[in-house]
This record gives sequence, structure tokens and C-alpha cells, in this order.
Amino acid sequence: MAVLTHSYQINRARSTFVNHWDEVVDRLRPRRCMLVSAGLILAGLSIPLLMTVKLLPLTLALGLVGFALSVTGGVLALILCGEL
Repeated sequence: MAVLTHSYQINRARSTFVNHWDEVVDRLRPRRCMLVSAGLILAGLSIPLLMTVKLLPLTLALGLVGFALSVTGGVLALILCGEL
């Protein structure tokens, strides 16, 4: 007795929906370089916050490090977004 096999054909409406959904997910997922720039901004803002709460010593060097981190992260974010 022979076994009947059916070829699988993708429904066109479903394939269009899946392709569209993949594009939406790709646009919503942040790129790794944007995560790095956002992390630099948050690190640069958290250092002065920790200095005001007295968890870090209040020094000019730590203030400058926090400022440099936030500026570097901001410039990277602007470059990657296409503004600069």
C-alpha cells in the first residue's frame, strides 16, 4: 500500500504577517552599540548621585570621570542615531 504525501505550502497571508512581524521585532530590539552608549550615560549620572549620597568620596577626579562618561555616552548615542 502506498503512503500519500502532501507537499507543504506556506499560506501567503501568514508569510506576509511573519515577515512584517520580524521587521517590527528588529526595529524594537536595541542595537548593542546603543546599549553601550546608554550604559555610559547611566554610569556617568550615577557617579555624582553616589557622591551626593556619600557612598563615594566627594572628589574632583570622580566628578570629572562621571562627566566624561556621560559626555562620551551622549556623543556616541547622537552619532549612532544619525544626528551628528
